[in-house]
Amino acid sequence: MVSDQRDITEALRDIEGDMPRLASWLYGSVSRELGNRVLDAGAGIGTYTALLVQDQRSVVALENDPLFVDELRRRFGDSSLVSIYQGDLADSNGLPNFPHVDSALCLNVLEHIEDDLQALRNMRERVRPDGKLVALAPAYPWLYNGMDQALGHYRRYSKSSFLEKLKASGWTVERSFYFNVFSVLGWFVAGSILRRSRPGGDLARVLDLLIPLLSFLERHLVRGKAGLSLVAVCRR
Repeated sequence: MVSDQRDITEALRDIEGDMPRLASWLYGSVSRELGNRVLDAGAGIGTYTALLVQDQRSVVALENDPLFVDELRRRFGDSSLVSIYQGDLADSNGLPNFPHVDSALCLNVLEHIEDDLQALRNMRERVRPDGKLVALAPAYPWLYNGMDQALGHYRRYSKSSFLEKLKASGWTVERSFYFNVFSVLGWFVAGSILRRSRPGGDLARVLDLLIPLLSFLERHLVRGKAGLSLVAVCRR
């Protein structure tokens, strides 16, 4: 099992590095909701920061892990489109004092934060009036297993608990849907049956190769009714 923050950091780095097609698929599903200036909340190694920059959007990349902050500075330190801040999304004193953004993108982050309600409130304070939040978090509490623990997840969300948390923090939910249904079985097998502490590069790379087919099937057959993750589009 992953036992400390450095191991969690390395596990998350492996997952992001092994699944670029999954990241592009997710980003493409929500990019039209984002404005010109975007807060990448919990930016990690910059997977979504890079996709935002490709779209010529201005990015505030906020990350608390110093190893990830160093990676962000290495990748984007010379970019005029990216401002990098180190800070805790759930800080009771609020987020760093950067100018308000048009929207916030928070993907696979809230489950890592014990006080997710405070994090949602903090993001809302840094988004302009009528701006948006796009948030993704892991679905189905019954699916929580050793991989969640090893990756530093405090929880998985039911749809009702996820939407209630968003509303309680002041956001207005405009729409929500499930995402990535074909990974549910893989997560269960890897974490609950094989007892892995992370999906592993083998499974991650196989899944990523299948993304074009899986995204087509999900779009036309499942249509957001089930999935490994929950996505919500909210307005301030």
